[in-house]
Amino acid sequence: MHYKLNIDFADEVLDTIEKARQKVVLVKHTAGNGDSAVAWVCFKPWENNTVEWKEEFAIYASNSQVQNGATITKLSDRQAVCGMTYPFEAGYFRTPTKSESYASNSYTIKNNYKDLDGITVGLAQDVVVNGEAFESNPINAVFLPCGQSANMTPIERVDIYLKNDIQDSTVITHISSVPLSIVYKEGESVKTVGYNSQTGEFYIKK
Repeated sequence: MHYKLNIDFADEVLDTIEKARQKVVLVKHTAGNGDSAVAWVCFKPWENNTVEWKEEFAIYASNSQVQNGATITKLSDRQAVCGMTYPFEAGYFRTPTKSESYASNSYTIKNNYKDLDGITVGLAQDVVVNGEAFESNPINAVFLPCGQSANMTPIERVDIYLKNDIQDSTVITHISSVPLSIVYKEGESVKTVGYNSQTGEFYIKK
């Protein structure tokens, strides 16, 4: 499945965003509340912006802390297939096995890395913003203790808002502006949003 998000701004709104030194921030989601949100991609907007992605995911491992403002640095990653369990050991993801205990549309990581008490893991996804490709950007972060497993089910929900002093792969626990949550229902692949400068909020146009 190929998804597209169109984001439109009026000229005067772009002037305000420039003065505030803000960026558009997009946050993807997984089912459940056991992980932390990560700024999937941040960018300086134009009048008409297009964000595109496919329903394809990678998994990653990191020693970055899961705390507000921390930047996730991927130390190991690989393209993943849903319904599989990926053991992490010796600093990389080993050959996966079929997950018997989890949903077929989820991804599972088993932490067998004994050099640390735990590692940070999550899902990552390619995204193209206004023609510029960003490869395998993290979308969530989970602290996974040694010997335990993390199961993650991605959903097509994207939060959009404006923020300054932020970059891709930053862990987010506090949001300063009002986010708009965009949900792609079954069969939907394109959404268009605008920005209301009087309320300071994004809205769905169609």
